[in-house]
Parts: sequence; structure tokens; C-alpha cells
Amino acid sequence: MEEEKVEKQDMHSYPVRASRLYPWLVILDVKQGQRQTFFDVSKNHYQTKNIPEMCNKLVYACSHGWLVLVDPHSMDCYLWNPISLEKAPLPRLESIAYKGCILSSSPRDPECHILFFNRFESSLLVCQKGDLVFNKQVGIFAEDVQLWNFAMVGKTICCLTLEYTLYTAEFVGRTVQFTRLIMEKLPWPSPLDLPRFDGFLVESCGELFLAHMMFFGFRMEEVYGFFVFRMDFEDKRWVKVKSIGDRTIFLCQHNKTGCMYSLATELGIKTNSIYFTMNCQRLLYVFDLESLCISKSLPCSTVSRDLEQYWVMI
Repeated sequence: MEEEKVEKQDMHSYPVRASRLYPWLVILDVKQGQRQTFFDVSKNHYQTKNIPEMCNKLVYACSHGWLVLVDPHSMDCYLWNPISLEKAPLPRLESIAYKGCILSSSPRDPECHILFFNRFESSLLVCQKGDLVFNKQVGIFAEDVQLWNFAMVGKTICCLTLEYTLYTAEFVGRTVQFTRLIMEKLPWPSPLDLPRFDGFLVESCGELFLAHMMFFGFRMEEVYGFFVFRMDFEDKRWVKVKSIGDRTIFLCQHNKTGCMYSLATELGIKTNSIYFTMNCQRLLYVFDLESLCISKSLPCSTVSRDLEQYWVMI
């Protein structure tokens, strides 16, 4: 693996400003809860900030330029726009087990729904801006399966189970209805035959991709590489892709979220690649889909090893 150096920037107390939505790696130092570090992947430098709205908060989701922030102690949560500085309270979460979150559309859309998923019991909480309580749904799947990952594709919610079964869901009133896609298995030899793997659903330009992370080593903690699949909804099958062209995938193992950025070349970001972070690690990794090589760098040397990292598009 290649190691790269990063350049330090000074301290600010205001959110990052950009002319367009831009991928930032946000590092939250658990020991320094008042501080956030924003790493710029194209310029290879970081900015240390002290943003009151983000102090001692977890980033549950980033969508349409808005963040869903949660206080892990009180379980208070709210929407926050780091550009306009708008803030909207949401109902209080009932449990820390609801760790996954997606937005059905922009919070400025009156039809926007905010969904929190509990992967362990396959339940979800749904609300809209202004709601005082969540609408809870339990047993969202007819089968006994474990929810693993999810993404929005247009107005359709896509959910991936641990067995890599894909469900789609849409709103019927205030209830979310799930439908299992009867589809072909992954191309043989199946990546599911590996001892350890992880899967991330990523939406890009109305398409759904699956980034399949593979592990190796004595403790199966080292990343071997990735397979990338595109969902063919017409034929209901995953199609393996060797290249994602001028796009870049950003993955966070901590909260199992992912996003894809188009035309990344314009910003100096490495294209046809996957940027990813690992649990309890300070390093940033980049997997090149053409060379199949992994490089690594240390975004910020001043944060402790007790950290949480998130990709945000702001």
C-alpha cells in the first residue's frame, strides 16, 4: 500500500462552504467532542472546526445537503443544513439501535419522510418535519431476514438483507410497504462464499449499485478488495461492472453508508475508485477499480484513535 501525506489547515468555527455539493470526510474525535475535522480529499488537507450544532453529535445521514444529527445521550435528533444553517427538530429516538437513516427527498419537500432503521429487529421509525412522535413499523419483512443496508433510488426505497436479498419499498399513506424482488443470484463464484464480507448500497444518477467489500487475513480484518455490481431492475439481477467511469464511491464502514460522486475528475478526486474508512481506524483507504490496488493515507494526525468518521456531501 502507498502512504500519502496530508496538509494541515487552521481552526474555524463555521461550516465548510463550497460552490456545489462536495464530498468531505468528517472526523469526530470522541475524546474531543467539541471538535470536528473536515478532510478535503481533493486538496489533501484538513480543517479543524468547532461547530456548536455538531458538538457531541453523531451524523446519522447526509442527504440533499442536510445532515441528520443525533445526541447519543439524550437521543434528541434534528435536521441541520450547514450552508443555510436551518435547523428542524425531529421526534426523540426511542433507542440507540436505530442507527441507519435515509431521507425520501429534500427536507424542503413537504412530502419528505425521514426513516430510521433498526437492523437487529427489522423495524423502522418514520416521521416528517414538524411531527412530535414517530410512526413505528415492526416486522417490516414478511420473511425472517436481517436488514443490512438501504438507499433511495428516485422515490423508491431499496433495502438489502444480510443474505443479499433486495427489497423495494414505497409509501402507502404513512405506511411503508416492502416488496421482495425475485432475482437471480450473484454471478458465480459467489462473493457470499467468502468467510467475511460487507455490502453497501449506493445510488448514482438513478441507478443502484452494490459495493461488495471482501476481507482476508488471520482475523479477517484486512480488506482484500471490492466487487461492484449494478442492479438491472428490468431483468432483476446484479450485473458485475469493471469500471464506474468518471465516478467515485465513498464508503463508511462505521454506519454502513455510501455515496457516489459524478464527474469527480473536475475536482481532482480519483475516479473509478472507492474511498473507504474502517471501524476504529484513523486511515483513509482508496481502492482503484482498474489496478485493483489499495493506497492509504492519514487524513489527520491530531485526532485520537477513539473516533468516528462520516462522509458528507455539503
